[in-house]
Amino acid sequence: MDGVEPVLYPLLRKDLVVQGPRYAIQIGEKIIDYNEEFRLFLSTRNPNPFIPPDASSIVTEVNFTTTGSGLRGQLLALTIQHEKPDLEEQKTKLLQQEEDKKIQLAKLEESLLETLATSQGNILENKDLIESLNQTKASSALIQESLAESHRLQSSLDQERDAYLPLAESASKMYFIISDLSKINNMYRFSLAAFLRLFQRALQSEQDSSNTEERIKLLIDALKHTVYEYVCRCLFKADQLMFALHFVRGMHPELFQENEWETFTGVIIGDTVRKSDSQRSARDQIPSWIEQERAWAVATLKISLPGLYQTLCLEDEGLWHTFSQSSVCEQEFPSTIVKRISLFQQVLVVQAVRPDRLQSAMALFACKTLGKFIFHQGASTQQLNLVWFFLVIHFIL
Repeated sequence: MDGVEPVLYPLLRKDLVVQGPRYAIQIGEKIIDYNEEFRLFLSTRNPNPFIPPDASSIVTEVNFTTTGSGLRGQLLALTIQHEKPDLEEQKTKLLQQEEDKKIQLAKLEESLLETLATSQGNILENKDLIESLNQTKASSALIQESLAESHRLQSSLDQERDAYLPLAESASKMYFIISDLSKINNMYRFSLAAFLRLFQRALQSEQDSSNTEERIKLLIDALKHTVYEYVCRCLFKADQLMFALHFVRGMHPELFQENEWETFTGVIIGDTVRKSDSQRSARDQIPSWIEQERAWAVATLKISLPGLYQTLCLEDEGLWHTFSQSSVCEQEFPSTIVKRISLFQQVLVVQAVRPDRLQSAMALFACKTLGKFIFHQGASTQQLNLVWFFLVIHFIL
């Protein structure tokens, strides 16, 4: 539903009519028997449903949408429960004790007010009342001390729990990354329950480590491997490379400098080039060794990312000769240039100058960045290169 129908207002307000031993309610033009155990739940897919002011006072809105902070807390609790069950048990007991103390304090306050309201005569001469007030004050002081001690213990426990927060944050980020896949294809929908099973499977993996920090890193890598492998099995072949880049972008935003991803996806190219007064002069300054049909793309790269363009030294034809003639140009960048640009900047150069090798460059970029956790950390460079080769073939074919 997108709203609350006015015909339901009598039901929500419980405008009951007593008819002998039974209750009835009028819905529209009909009078229907009413059961006291009846409950009405209205659901909607709209995250921000409009509830009229006259209905907001008679309905309770509950938002079940998964949020980053909520999921992070849930994953942190699962992690602590698996890694340090005693710590999570202490946290639960402290919370329960704190709630009990708060309830006791509220009852004492209520009892105090009731005693004062029912007292007769001069309060100062009522010994029973004064004694009751003193006992209430003493009990309240003890409860306040207990609450303060509980807060101190919770703070120390939270510090220990926060050591596992990076794992929960990474896992929460992964869930929202794979949730975005539904925008590409409605079939790509992954439930939270399925993701939690993957998370627990990663926690149960055997990871030998000497300290907590190292174990957290190993668990994050294991979770990345598990999630990536699970999702790739669910995707069409044509979308696997897309997901690999999307996964890298979401999990490692530090690999992308400002405007690089937007330039790659074409988000800012159009406006940047159209609004530039130097568009014609930029085209004229394109090096002669670059094909004319790539002049527009290179000019766009120059305007969108001037720092990168200056670093490339494209005017040096001899420097880029091997790259321009190679059938695997994504692996033949000049040695002096490859040390000064990032892996994704290499993809941008291939996209602008050699788009015929763009898919291979994207696959190579994905393999190199994802290979850090998809492959065993003890593998040799030769083994990794061999696996990268087969993965590039897997992405392309």
